[in-house]
Amino acid sequence: MENLDYNLLKTHHKKILNVNNEPYGHCSTKDFFPENIIKSVSSSFRFPDTVGSTSDPLFQKTKRSLNDYNLFPQEIKKTIDYLNSRSFIDILEEKFNIKNLVPDPSLFGGGMHESRNGGYLKIHSDFVYIRNKKLKRMLNLLVYLNEGWDENWGGAIELWDQNMTNNFLKIYPKINHALIFRTDIESNHGFPDPIKCPQDKGRKSLALYYYINDNSLFRRTKYFYARWKRRPGIDEPKFGDNRNFIEKFKNNFLFRFK
Repeated sequence: MENLDYNLLKTHHKKILNVNNEPYGHCSTKDFFPENIIKSVSSSFRFPDTVGSTSDPLFQKTKRSLNDYNLFPQEIKKTIDYLNSRSFIDILEEKFNIKNLVPDPSLFGGGMHESRNGGYLKIHSDFVYIRNKKLKRMLNLLVYLNEGWDENWGGAIELWDQNMTNNFLKIYPKINHALIFRTDIESNHGFPDPIKCPQDKGRKSLALYYYINDNSLFRRTKYFYARWKRRPGIDEPKFGDNRNFIEKFKNNFLFRFK
C-alpha cells in the first residue's frame, strides 16, 4: 500500500459518515475505506508470534490484542496514522459536534484485536477516563477486516440503549464495515454470544478511541472501568464491574479525587 492520500480520504469520509443521535450518537458504514486500501490492510493483519490470547471467561474469551505501534505491520501503521490525524479528527468533530478531540497515540485498550472460534465480548459500557492523563473518552471507532465472513458465524457487534431494553443496531464484522459511537455516556455494546467461525478464521478489527482533555477534580470511580450489562431475558453469569464489595461501594457512593 502506498502512502495514503489524506485529502481523498477526507472527502470520502465526509460523504459517507452520517450520525444518528438516537439514543446516543453513532454512525456505521459498509464502505469505510476505498477497496484497495481495506484489502491491503486486511491482508497485512497478523500478530507477532509472541502475542498470546487474553481471556476472562465471564466477559471476554479467546481475544488477542496488540497496541504497540512499533510492532504493527506497515499497512496498519499507515492506517492508524491517518485515523489519528488532524484530517480525520476534524471530520469526527464536525459529524459528532464535539470540540477539541484528541487521539491516543498509546492506543490504550485499542489497536489490533482478534477473537477466534468460541470468542465473545459481553455487553458493556467502556471506561470513560484514563487515570492520571486527564483525558475523557468520547468516541470509539471500530473497523472490521474479515473477508468472506458468514453471518451464520455470528460475531455481530450489538449496540444497546442505556436501559438495556433495546438492541437498536447490529453490525456483522465483514470487511470494510465500521462503527463509530459516543462513549461518554452509557453506550452499551459487545458481541455477547460465542462466534462459530472455522478454527482457522478470526474476527479481526482495528479499534481507536478519541478523547477530550478534562481537568475535573472529581470523577465517579466506576468510569475508570468497563461496566458489564445483563441482556433482558438471558441468564448471563455475572454482571457489574467485576470487583469486590469495597470497590463496588466506592462506585455507588464515593467520588475519586484526582
